[in-house]
Amino acid sequence: YSRTENRGKLMAGVFAWQGFGNVLAPLVSLIVTVCFAAKIDSDVLYLDYVWRIIIGVGCIPGVATLYWRLRMTDSSRFQNVAAAGDPETAESLGSEDEKLLGTDAESMVSADEPSGLSEQRGQPADSSRRGRRKTFRQYFGEWRHLKVLLGTSIAWFALDVAFYGINLNGAVVIDAIGFAGDLYTDKPSQFIIRNCLGNIIINILGSVPGYWITVFTIERLGRKTIQLVGFAVLTVLYVILGFAYSQILAKSSGAFIFLFSLAQLFQNFGPNVTTFVIPGEVFPTRFRATAHGISAAAGKLGAIVAQGGLLQLTDIGGKHAWIDHLLQVFALFMFVGFVVTFWIPESKGRSLEEICDESEEYF
Repeated sequence: YSRTENRGKLMAGVFAWQGFGNVLAPLVSLIVTVCFAAKIDSDVLYLDYVWRIIIGVGCIPGVATLYWRLRMTDSSRFQNVAAAGDPETAESLGSEDEKLLGTDAESMVSADEPSGLSEQRGQPADSSRRGRRKTFRQYFGEWRHLKVLLGTSIAWFALDVAFYGINLNGAVVIDAIGFAGDLYTDKPSQFIIRNCLGNIIINILGSVPGYWITVFTIERLGRKTIQLVGFAVLTVLYVILGFAYSQILAKSSGAFIFLFSLAQLFQNFGPNVTTFVIPGEVFPTRFRATAHGISAAAGKLGAIVAQGGLLQLTDIGGKHAWIDHLLQVFALFMFVGFVVTFWIPESKGRSLEEICDESEEYF
């Protein structure tokens, strides 16, 4: 139900709460560890209680989210498409919207509804499903539409290879800022507490600010611009960190922390937010959820490649000896993300109907 002028800001704002979650996770771990510190130091097996409590606390926001999602109605555009083959469903969904908005839900979207869609109302559900599959193939069978789906999917895949790859190597950065501790000399609780503090610092330095810079600039700069700038800056930063990794760490840990924090900033003031926002805007209502899901699945495939493939190379030649080469690989993926972003249209200041080709021929 968002207006054109603040649609991207609201979508980015939803995603930006991920940053607070990234800070809250080590904060909860820190609090629970402090509460059990004496017992952990006397018997390290008490850590078994600690991790269970931490995981249990993590269920609370998930359950809360599920409750509110179950009470949330779908958009009128989606309801029109979903009810196309079932008049009773259409009437039910329309009354739900009227209760929520205090207005005639059908009138809100009649102007937006593709003309061919109204003709499909009353058709059997099976016929409607077959029609959706047919129009999906027809729509994405054209290169001008397929390249948008490939652009959102490949960009998200490329981003997540580096995003999860660099964040799962956070121990290197925590060590660089002096919060890694010593597993053999520190007390168990002290070792965990220092690592939790290190994670909090890393996220506050670059990650959280990046999310909210995007929220407050996305309607002025545009989604595509932010994504292009983000991928470009990340390419340069990973090239510098990759080819001068050892020299930077040897000469100045502060310089390494600065460059890493800058990378965190431009991940989130960049493709980490926009790869979520853009697929929610650039596809027709009938395919939007499916296309967004395909794009997101490509991103998770990138996370699997990072965790299951590339990170297994980290210690080739010694502990963290291959990190510099990993950063060089991440730079390549960032460049790929930069290139495919040109396949994606800019959605700033445009209605969903303007962005997408919802002409009658597809419906």
